[in-house]
Amino acid sequence: MIAALIQSAGFALTAAAVLAAGIAVFDRFAPQAWLRERHDLALAAILTVPLVFLVAVLPRPAPQQQALPVYIETPVAVDIADTPAKTQERLPELPDIETAGLMDGLPVSPDLIAGIGLAIWAAVTLVMLLRLGADLVALQRLKARARCTVPPAELAMSFALPVAESDAVSCPMVAGFTAPLILVPRGFVLDASARPVIEHEIAHVRRGDTWAALGVRAVMAVFWWALPLRWVLPVLDRSREALCDRQAARITGQPRALAMALLDSAAAAVKTPSLALAAAPTRSGLARRIGHLTAPGALDRKDSVMRFALILPVLAAGSLILTPSVGATLDAPAAAPRSLDEALDRDARLFHAARRGRTGEVSALLADGANPDVRFSGDGTALTAAVRNGEQEAARILLAAGADPDLGVRGDGNPLIAAAARGDREMVELLLSYGADVDEAYSGDGNALIAAALRGRVDVVDLLLEAGADPDAYVRGDETPLINAAQGGHVDVAERLAEAGADLSLTVLANIRSDGREEYRSPLSEARRNGHRDMVRWLEAHGATHQAPTGR
Repeated sequence: MIAALIQSAGFALTAAAVLAAGIAVFDRFAPQAWLRERHDLALAAILTVPLVFLVAVLPRPAPQQQALPVYIETPVAVDIADTPAKTQERLPELPDIETAGLMDGLPVSPDLIAGIGLAIWAAVTLVMLLRLGADLVALQRLKARARCTVPPAELAMSFALPVAESDAVSCPMVAGFTAPLILVPRGFVLDASARPVIEHEIAHVRRGDTWAALGVRAVMAVFWWALPLRWVLPVLDRSREALCDRQAARITGQPRALAMALLDSAAAAVKTPSLALAAAPTRSGLARRIGHLTAPGALDRKDSVMRFALILPVLAAGSLILTPSVGATLDAPAAAPRSLDEALDRDARLFHAARRGRTGEVSALLADGANPDVRFSGDGTALTAAVRNGEQEAARILLAAGADPDLGVRGDGNPLIAAAARGDREMVELLLSYGADVDEAYSGDGNALIAAALRGRVDVVDLLLEAGADPDAYVRGDETPLINAAQGGHVDVAERLAEAGADLSLTVLANIRSDGREEYRSPLSEARRNGHRDMVRWLEAHGATHQAPTGR
């Protein structure tokens, strides 16, 4: 998972670089009057980078497996006795994944490097989110300390917004999200000459710029390492302010008055939280903004169709198409079991080779494309066949080739159940080392612990309990491990299960297979039914009872 996160971050960083380069070219060569287009393209680019990351990291569906046709290959005269030797010469046996020296010679594990990178990412993100929280608190305090004032009627504001005076600001600015207000310096004269500046702040609120600024800050806090996005931020800020200038000039009809106000406030130092949007421009953007305000016909220009509502879907669609998915693969539904009796293809031959322990043939068939996870009705998988016959080396080759240690067939169980039933401790250890689910169950076969308990495999019971097997696991039709131990009269197994915390009186619903009726069974009822007196005495001595519901 860590590797997938790092890879996804790489894709996001690449997307940020490409988008930032495109915006830089657009900002350089597009007509200067294209303010909204610059703003919307920059904002969409910033939002596309996390989208690219999510597209890459989300789990991807596994490819649908088509049912493999059963076909008859052209008969070829083959000396069966020589087959293992020949295949071993042609293809060496597959190495054990756990012991293969793939990382020999590397001083540091790639997983360790990836883990350190992820830790740094999380730490810096936490710091930046804390800074964002501090800015939000400071902004709230700034609003709380301001003193509300009533704008004069001659100001003729186009939108009713509260206005407050503050000693902490040096030029008008908008602050707040759900209840925004305009902060002005103490002593600021709210007369007709101030109207363009106030309308500029109103434009911020009506456009939702405060929320956009908060969203951009949040994205940059998480994707701080996407450094090319920082080249996009000045384009976004500059075009946003110019758009508000243009809106204010259109409403008031005083573009030159607003330009003069910008000149007056250009040198003012704005020492406020970064989430407060101020009309005071930076020196780098001052000339452009004044140029937009004073350019002939700039206020009458209609925006093109290149809007945010069009730009973002286009970039999102491109991200979906171009971004590879490196997240975990979702398991596809297992194909229906096939019949082994008439199957002559390589998958069937793999099953028979694994069953007979022909390791060379198993390796050759796997290299030739045989699927180790084909399920055969009434027989199970090739891995189950190898386990059932105690062919440990064949099982190891199949597991190293990716065979699913949990895959099974109802009526035949799965590899771990088969190994537990045989009492093959080494095989159980091998399957567990390859990630077999210790509690995986198949109705009619129970689970591994039930299979071992029924047959009195004490050493395997101990191993499974050490691996975390549930001593009270209930499988309908197979009941619980302790009930199965009681049916077999295995007191030593019952003792192990009790030590692991098994409920000695656990009573569960069971099917009577002869006629399909249901009844409640417990360890005590099964010990009595099967005449195991030692088990009955042991259970009664430890306080076990039969706890069927009343009337049963």
